[in-house]
Amino acid sequence: ENVKYSKLEMSRMTADLKMKERCIQFTNTSASTNMGEMYFEGFYSTRTKKDLKTGFNMNFLNITAEKVIEMLPAVDSLMPMLKSFKGELNMEMAATADIDTAMNIKIPTINGIIRIGGSHLTLHNDESVKQIAKILKFKDRENSYIDKMTVEGVISDNKLEIFPFVLKIDRYTLAMSGVQNLDSSFKYHISVIESPLIFRIGIDLQGNFDDMKFKIGKPKYKNTNVPVFSSAVDRAKLNLAESIRNIFQKGVDEAVRENRKQQEINDYKNRIDYVQAVDEQLDTLTSEEQESLNME
Repeated sequence: ENVKYSKLEMSRMTADLKMKERCIQFTNTSASTNMGEMYFEGFYSTRTKKDLKTGFNMNFLNITAEKVIEMLPAVDSLMPMLKSFKGELNMEMAATADIDTAMNIKIPTINGIIRIGGSHLTLHNDESVKQIAKILKFKDRENSYIDKMTVEGVISDNKLEIFPFVLKIDRYTLAMSGVQNLDSSFKYHISVIESPLIFRIGIDLQGNFDDMKFKIGKPKYKNTNVPVFSSAVDRAKLNLAESIRNIFQKGVDEAVRENRKQQEINDYKNRIDYVQAVDEQLDTLTSEEQESLNME
């Protein structure tokens, strides 16, 4: 009761723990903390000092971005823009990874899925976001209100691939997707679906948040009917959760190997012939559109 770990304070916690062959399994773990409600399943395998692995399936409810990053510093590397969001979020993350002897996750080894969402959020416009706000001529370039948001992605090969999602912000409806590399570089595409502009535009962003370059052209998403990965993400999460519950029967190596394949995600991509928008050509605006945009 009132257990303190670093900045985390728990007023209630329940968990089932099992240990076998230097592997600890956590199931049915729930906690009420000063950072929000937490649900967790996972394992730590410590067979040798050079063979340390973890797998986890965790949900946070009603937690701020700052507290997510306090709890899981790796999230800041995966989604550095997350800290710009103010308000309470819900976060789901399921992944496997290598860990060091201090039980820290080795970020380049993470493989898994992530989903972050919330309602009644404010996007605090730091310098990088202000550039986008300036391009789109937001009314409020300091803070932008977001009624609802859900972002989903898959983590593998030293990057987070963010699947297409729709976002209503300021006077705009945007469709977005991209790739965030773990070295803080990124490629994003933003299609402006609805706006005060008299025509639709698309914006390709590339670089990092200290040196961001952009191109304006035709939108790659024509409407809000973007490819939706929610079911594939749910299946991938369910498969890892099942592996965690059966870790002593399945074995750590098999669970990690299956998770690395990202089979559910890749099968869905193949079924819908999915191509990342950031890898598609950005078509140029007509001269009339370019002139009109400059005059806005």
